[in-house]
Amino acid sequence: MVPSSYYEVIVLGGGTMGSGAAWELGKRGVRALVLEQFGHVHALGSHGGQTRIIRHAYAESPTYVPIVRRADDLWVALEAETGTKLLHRIGCLDLAAPGYDHARAARRSAEEWGSPFEWLDGAEVRRRFAAWTVPDEYEACFDPRAGFLEVEPALRAMGQAARGLGVTIREHEPARSWRTDGDGVVVETDRGTYTADRLIVTAGAWAGPMLAGLGLPLTVLRKTVWWFAVDDPAPYDETRFPVWIAASDAGEIYGFPIACGEAGLKVAEHSGGQPSDPETVDREARDEEAAPIYAAASRLLRGLRPTVTRRTVCLYTMTPDTDFVVDRHPEHPQVALGAGFSGHGFKFAPAIGQDLVALALDADAAPHPHLALTRLLTPA
Repeated sequence: MVPSSYYEVIVLGGGTMGSGAAWELGKRGVRALVLEQFGHVHALGSHGGQTRIIRHAYAESPTYVPIVRRADDLWVALEAETGTKLLHRIGCLDLAAPGYDHARAARRSAEEWGSPFEWLDGAEVRRRFAAWTVPDEYEACFDPRAGFLEVEPALRAMGQAARGLGVTIREHEPARSWRTDGDGVVVETDRGTYTADRLIVTAGAWAGPMLAGLGLPLTVLRKTVWWFAVDDPAPYDETRFPVWIAASDAGEIYGFPIACGEAGLKVAEHSGGQPSDPETVDREARDEEAAPIYAAASRLLRGLRPTVTRRTVCLYTMTPDTDFVVDRHPEHPQVALGAGFSGHGFKFAPAIGQDLVALALDADAAPHPHLALTRLLTPA
């Protein structure tokens, strides 16, 4: 008789990556438990704000392209499995002012992997998309396979699929500690003690404390997200306006069309942010914080008003090089970990979930070299 507190795999953290891992564990038929300190879908971590960009012309590094292609296929499969609309494929504009490399980095990534793209100047951007007022000298890489994901439906769909395949997700049950026990693990919560053969740690902004023994160089940043009123919503409809990222002396600003019942245009800054503790972070986005975001966006977009229709705060968990950590624990091979998704991880969730489960269960699985933990650990 297998005791009820025993699982083959326990996942610590049921947010973005934990949900991806849960779905993959369900598909493999693994007896698995997910422990989430909040509700399964919440706005206290890194996935607040209703929508997230998915793109294939990946300016951060071409090494992410195979992972995002796999994730894209998995999102489409999840839509089919759950009957839920998740992915809006409306294209993405990666824009750059003179002297900034962001658009060219996106183009290089697309060229390396043979991904479709169009190279545009500012005049062509204005001709195609009526909302834009970018100067002629701006460069833009348009990725037609890109778009956005609906955050809460995506998380709920992964959770629904995982539960339907037998995975247990326990909400409002934070893990207080974990330890290895021989070849297995023991996890303590306020409600009980659980044992497992394998552990996957996907604790988001709480990864540092949950992996304290590793000394990972993670920094949690407080980020504000804003929705602004516009004079005329029509040019900003998702059928006429793509997602976008623009690099200039104002920082790296990104945004979305007016979609999913939103009452304004969502805009935020990817660069910058305030180092914070997730337990004590200021979760109020203040009026004065909107001003620089509005100023940067209104230089590029027509009819944007300073009136804020909605606001929120989310958290980035940064690595020094902004690349993820997806690897096994260096001292405990029965433990896999995903951390430091640095503000660009959500789109990858189902693929990262696959990779974490493979690292936990498959002896021959190896981490992606650019996501390996060893690059961040200081030799003793």
